[in-house]
Amino acid sequence: MNQYFEVIRTSILYFPLAAVLSFVPYAYFQYKKIGYVQFNRSLVFYVFAFYSMTAFFLTLLPLPEITADFCEVRAGRFIPSYFPFRFIKDTFREVQGNISLFGIVKSTTFKVTAFNVLLLMPLGFFLRYLFQIKNAWLVTLIGFLTSLFFEVTQLTAIYGLYPCRFRHFEVDDLFTNTFGCFIGFVIARYSDVLPNVSSKPLLNRSNVTLTQRFLAIFVDSLLVILFTSYVIEGLTENVWVLSIMKVGLIFFYFIFVSKITNGQTFGKKLLGIRIIRMDGMKLTYKVLIARYGVFLILPFLVGEVSKFLIDTRFDNRLYLFLYLLFLAIWFVGTVLVTFIRKDHRGWLDRFAHTTQILASRSDRN
Repeated sequence: MNQYFEVIRTSILYFPLAAVLSFVPYAYFQYKKIGYVQFNRSLVFYVFAFYSMTAFFLTLLPLPEITADFCEVRAGRFIPSYFPFRFIKDTFREVQGNISLFGIVKSTTFKVTAFNVLLLMPLGFFLRYLFQIKNAWLVTLIGFLTSLFFEVTQLTAIYGLYPCRFRHFEVDDLFTNTFGCFIGFVIARYSDVLPNVSSKPLLNRSNVTLTQRFLAIFVDSLLVILFTSYVIEGLTENVWVLSIMKVGLIFFYFIFVSKITNGQTFGKKLLGIRIIRMDGMKLTYKVLIARYGVFLILPFLVGEVSKFLIDTRFDNRLYLFLYLLFLAIWFVGTVLVTFIRKDHRGWLDRFAHTTQILASRSDRN
C-alpha cells in the first residue's frame, strides 16, 4: 500500500509541470473549436489528465535500477500468465481452510484483483461524463485497449528499455481492467448532479476575453524569458550590456514585430487577437512605443538598474523599494486594471489610445 501512495505522490509532484506546459495548447484548441475556455470542462479535463498520469505510473513505478545482475536477480519471478481467470484459483488456494467471505476479501489475490477493477473505473466514468461517449461497446473497447497498452508495456519491459521484465503480465488484468472501465461507465449514467461539462460553440463572440489576453501575455512573456535565459545570458558577463540587450529584445519583439505584423505578436496571433488604434488608423512606432515603452520597457529598465544597485549596495533599501514600486506599477497597469474595467483596457491601451480585437474582425475591414 505504501508503494501505491509513493507513486501517487510522484504523480502529484510531476503533474503541475505537465499542466502548465499543456495549458496554452489546450486553451488554444478550445478557442479554435468552441470560441472560449469553459471553466468546468477545463477543470474536469485536468482531473482526468491527473488520473491518467497516475494510472500509468501505477503500472510502472517504481522503476528499478539497471545493474549487472538485473536479469539474474529476476529470473523466474516475472513469468507471463496467459491463462484466464487464474485469480479465482489463486484466491481459493490462498484461503484454503478458511473459505468465507471475510477470508476471501482479506486475501492478497482478491485485493490485487479489486485494485485492477478500480484502476480503470475512472476511465469509464470520464469517457461518459467528460467525453460524452454513450456507446457502452465503444467504452468497453477503449478500456480493453488501454489495459492492453499497460500490459504490453509491462510484457516488453517498456518496449526494450529494460533488458528483461520487472512486472507481471497477467491476462486476467485485461478482463478486470475492462470490467472496471464498464462499471465506471455505468456509474457515470447517474452523474446528472455534477457540473455541466458539455462544450457548446460560442457562435456570436465579438469581444476579446480576459483569458485570451492573459494567454497571449503568457506566451509572449515565456518566449522572451526563454530566449533571454538560454541565449542572451550566456553572451556576456557585463551586467549593463546584458540589460541593454534585454531591453533591445523586448523592443524588437513587442514593438518591431507588432509593427510589421500590424498588431500581432506570436502570442496574440496564436490566440486570434490583434492591437488596433482607436481612431482606425494604422499602427505606428510612436503608438507602439507609447503602448509598450512606458508600462513595459521603462519599468523593466528601472527594475534592471535597481536590481544591479541592490546587488552592489544591498544595505540601501531605497533601491529595493524602487524595484518593487515599478513592479507594482506594471502589475496594476497591465493586469489589475483589466479586471476592473468593463472593456478590459489596461493602462497600456488607454495611454496609447489602442485596443485589442479579434483578428478575424480586423481582417474583414
